[in-house]
Amino acid sequence: MTEKRETLSRAAMGGAAMGRVQAAGAPKRSLAAKLFRRTLPVVMLIVLLIQGSIAWITWTDQRRALERRAGVLTDLTAAAIATPLWYLDRTVFEPQVEALVSDQGFRYARVLDDNDEMLFETGTPPEPGSGVITVSRTIIEPQGHIKVGTLEVVFATGELNRIAILQVATAAFAVLLLTGALSITVQFAMRRLVVQPLGRMLRAMRQVEHKSWTTLDEPTDDELGQAAAAFNRMVAGLRAGDDARRLLEALQDAQAALVEKNVELETANRQVMESIRYARRIQEGILPDPAVLAPAMADIALLWEPLDVVGGDYCWMERRDGKCLILLADCTGHGVPGAFMTLVVASELKAILDVASMPAPDLILAELDRRLRARLRQDRPDPGGHDASDDGVDAAVCLYDEATGTVAFAGAGLSLTVVGPDGVSSITGVRRSLGYRTLPPPGRIPVHLHQVRPGESFHLWTDGVTDHVGGPSRRLFGRRR
Repeated sequence: MTEKRETLSRAAMGGAAMGRVQAAGAPKRSLAAKLFRRTLPVVMLIVLLIQGSIAWITWTDQRRALERRAGVLTDLTAAAIATPLWYLDRTVFEPQVEALVSDQGFRYARVLDDNDEMLFETGTPPEPGSGVITVSRTIIEPQGHIKVGTLEVVFATGELNRIAILQVATAAFAVLLLTGALSITVQFAMRRLVVQPLGRMLRAMRQVEHKSWTTLDEPTDDELGQAAAAFNRMVAGLRAGDDARRLLEALQDAQAALVEKNVELETANRQVMESIRYARRIQEGILPDPAVLAPAMADIALLWEPLDVVGGDYCWMERRDGKCLILLADCTGHGVPGAFMTLVVASELKAILDVASMPAPDLILAELDRRLRARLRQDRPDPGGHDASDDGVDAAVCLYDEATGTVAFAGAGLSLTVVGPDGVSSITGVRRSLGYRTLPPPGRIPVHLHQVRPGESFHLWTDGVTDHVGGPSRRLFGRRR
């Protein structure tokens, strides 16, 4: 009785001849290359077309609108001040020019006489390269014959910058959508290029198990084509010898072990992620409630977005005896190590603040440095060589006195940014960090006193803000923006 033989490629096999085997050489293109060749051009084209079109249309429309509005306001103002300027009546033309300040795009304006000498100016003169629109109009005396002066008005393009930031956010959202589209595309490609050929191979394996010597015809030039050729050679070897069952059982055992290992890995990964997600809840629980400062602050907000599920940034707020304390800390590392460091900082900070009166900002930082070195045993020589810990923190403290209306600031590695009617300024902390074994103590940390003025806002942030990468050009956000 002859053995039954067939091929999935319907190749005829007769007599005692073995199934037709097609040898495969080195793959010309890998599966990864095929998948990326199919998906990446689509993603790149969509991103370039959408973001390029939106950015160009929005920028040009807003620019033209601002230029038109600037021209109209300048024309109206020049016509309105012609008569009072002819009679040099400053009580009339100066308030009319100052009225331009109410326009949200206004930056600076000046009035020149007929000899181009300065008569009056208001606003802030623009710096070179600051991105402004300047409109100049000649002022003619009421009879319309003699030039009596010139009106120059400068409008800021800050609105255009805001729109540009919105475009960056739009780009990030588009990337998320396109990532989903990419995932779906890869899924379908994997099903066609990988899953279906592997399914045919598994069916052939089941037939070979019952000594129905089946070979594969996979005319592809990638890794699956090589696997099919190797399978065909294996079938030929099994058919020629008496060890077919032993080899097939070994193959099945390996497949089962692989499946089992995959299940174990998935279970372990799920348990780890569940633990980390629960750790995030714990870390969120030790963060302060900004509402504790609400009675003394007009507006306060806290944004905490770790790079991973948990992170190494920590903040504390407290109000006591007419004083409001805000501490921001940037601990060593990201993820789980950084989160553990925030717990250490929170514990030591509680001990520091557990006193009758609120300590000064510089004393808080100095004591935090001392306690971190002691808690992490980094205040002594390294007993284990280069493998011992060397962890620390950059921190800043703001102490607002409600009675005097002053902010006392001290920083080690972090700065305070003040935004007010006169612009943006920065109060820089010392270029030192706290707690590190390999760094000396910060020494005397200066305390900067700032009298709070109406309309001012104060901002503390870690380097995660300035080092954030985004936008189509994948650039750092940076301190300047």
